[in-house]
This record gives sequence, structure tokens and C-alpha cells, in this order.
Amino acid sequence: MQLDNGLTLLIKEDHSQPLVTVQVWVKTGSVNETPRTAGLSHFLEHLIFKGTKLYPADEITRRTETQGGVINAATSKEFTQYYIDIRKEAVEDAVRILADAMENALLPAAEIDKERPVVIEEIRRHADNPGAMLYDLFSEAMFTVTPYRSSVIGSEEVIRTVSRKEIEDYYKKHYVPANMFVSIAGDVDAAAMRKIVNETFAKQPGKNPPPEPGLVEPPHESVSLQTKKAVEQAYWMAGFTGPTITSDDQFAGDITSVILGGGRSSRLFRTLREEKQIVYSIGTSFWSQRGSGVFAISGVFAPEKENETITATLLEIKRLADEGPTEEELRRAKTALESQWYFGKETFHDQASLYAYWHMQGNPSMVERYIEGTERVTAGDVKNFLKKYFTGKGFNQAILAPGK
Repeated sequence: MQLDNGLTLLIKEDHSQPLVTVQVWVKTGSVNETPRTAGLSHFLEHLIFKGTKLYPADEITRRTETQGGVINAATSKEFTQYYIDIRKEAVEDAVRILADAMENALLPAAEIDKERPVVIEEIRRHADNPGAMLYDLFSEAMFTVTPYRSSVIGSEEVIRTVSRKEIEDYYKKHYVPANMFVSIAGDVDAAAMRKIVNETFAKQPGKNPPPEPGLVEPPHESVSLQTKKAVEQAYWMAGFTGPTITSDDQFAGDITSVILGGGRSSRLFRTLREEKQIVYSIGTSFWSQRGSGVFAISGVFAPEKENETITATLLEIKRLADEGPTEEELRRAKTALESQWYFGKETFHDQASLYAYWHMQGNPSMVERYIEGTERVTAGDVKNFLKKYFTGKGFNQAILAPGK
């Protein structure tokens, strides 16, 4: 349900365990940032619980932990998530804490200065992580225009110099009810939850959310980027843009990903790892986004195997596009995706996250129809997916190679 101030409230009752998760998803992440605010979504995640109008910082943690709860947050390119997982007796406290944090975070100057070196150290560790470096380089190759190219971790220069006012301005601009999704799942009474939310979140004044950034990447020529790092093998990511999160093409995208590179029975693993023995590891993934989705291949191989690996990968993709999958490959892929989907709903936390994510992304019906959608995918759908999105142009690559 949507409240008068624009906030979306989702409640799922489940009385199987005396636990509850209360989550707030804010529709802001690195895609909403500019060069001057690069990393503020992530920095705010560190600062939100450093004290609010009603709760001093130490009280927020103490109240949660003395009830056996967990309080945490995470930032991505498209959203920031805050949550408290708690026993059912303390759910009202959890709602009130999160509501106050979303509207009345104090952002004390002393705490900002205390967190600057913490976040800067995270940025430096990120730069020393081969996987993180490769993903950032791949994002730059994939996206030449849209803000998906930006790193979530942000800029050290921004974190070092950003003022409290700039942080507060960003907070007030993006943390508005119309930009928030509150998701509660577990041992609760829905009517009681609506009452508490009406006493807290619903009292926040309604404001227009900031405009949505342009997130559909225009077609462009293939981009290849390489950097050197003190690694022993070559780390490689390559791929092409795919459908947006509202498109039913994403069902075929998921199936295609499993067939090509989803585990030891996949085509790329069998051909490149077991038969040709030219890679140490190889796999694929497809993820949809509000804008252009991504079909990605990642592998690790000896540097001298680079050309052979890329050639063999492209050949397997083309072969699947031309011939389509076998019925056995389709069946195996659908079984794997169905299992992953159900494993992803095991806990109350998982369920609340699932509902909030798909509502926030503008495709709430996906929660109910994902299994049906993947079941309907045919061999022809897989061929059409590749022919539509894997056009020969826009096959973008990033390589982290050994060296200084």
C-alpha cells in the first residue's frame, strides 16, 4: 500500500518463528550521484545511525542488541537498504528507530570526521581487491554514458573534503517518503504494523523525489579496458547490455546465463575448462537493472591464454544463438533457477528484501510470476535473446593483467 505522503508499505505475516525484519529501502545509490557527490550514498549509510532526534547513537545499537537483534545497512548502484532483524516483542522499537533515522538523522560533525578515515580506508582496500577493481573497470567499459559506470564506493577526494552541509543536502533531497519502501516480514499483526507506521513514517511530510537519472545505455562500439596489478593470473570480465527490469526478456536472460556459464555442467565450463583446459574458472551471470541490464562473463586464465579464451567464448555464444539449447539444457536451467528462487526466500529477511526490491524497481508482479516466466522460456526464446542483445557490437571487456 502507498501512504498519502508517497511512501510504500509492504507487510508479510508469517507466524512460524517469533522473529521480524523491518527494512527501509531508499531509492538512491551511486547512479544518483555527481562527481562532487561520488560516494555520498555509501557515506550516508555509515552516518545514519550516528544519532537521531529521538535516539542517541549508542542507544540505537544498545536497544537493538539487548533484544538480540541485528542492525545494518548496505549500498548499491540503485538503492540503499537499512534493516533491523529482531524478536517480535521489539518490532515497534525497530520501526520507530528506522523512521527517525530516515527523517531526523543528526549527522554530527564530529562523527562525520570520525568516519572519514574509515570510509577512505574502505576505498583503499577496494582498490587493492582484484575482483572489485575488475568490476569497476568492467562497468566503465560497459557504460559510456549512464551512471552505472560509477563505483558505489565513491571518491577518496570527495569523502575527504565534503562538508556537513553537502551531506545534509543530499540526505534531505533523497531521503523523502516517495523515495522509500518499508518492508516488514515475520511474526507480526498487519493491522498493528500499519498503526505503528502511521504514527511514524506516515507523519513525515511528502516531498517530490529527485528526478530519475537516465539509465538506458545507448548502443556503442565495443570497449576494451586493461589495467595491471600485482596478480599472478589474468582476471577477465566481458559482456553486453540486456533488457531493463520491466522487460520479460529477463526470463530468457536468466536461462541463457545458466546454460552458458551456470556451473560445471554449463557450456563454457565444459568446453573451456574441461576440454580445452585454457581457463582456471569461467562463469556467466545476467542481472537486470532499472535501466540497461548486463549479461556478463567472467574468467581467470594464464595471460598467454587471453586471445584463445575470448575466441572460444565468442564461438560458444554464437553457437548457442544459432542452434539454441537442447531440451535437457533447458530443463536443467529451469530447475536450477527454481531452486535458487526458493532458496532466496528462506528467511523473513530474504522475503522482505524480495518484495521491497521488486516494488522499488517498478515490477512488483515478478515476485509471483518469476517461476512461471522461466518455465515458459523455449529454445527459440534463448536464440532470440542472444540475437537481439548480442549483436556483435558492444561486446565490452575489462582485463586485470599481471604487472606493476
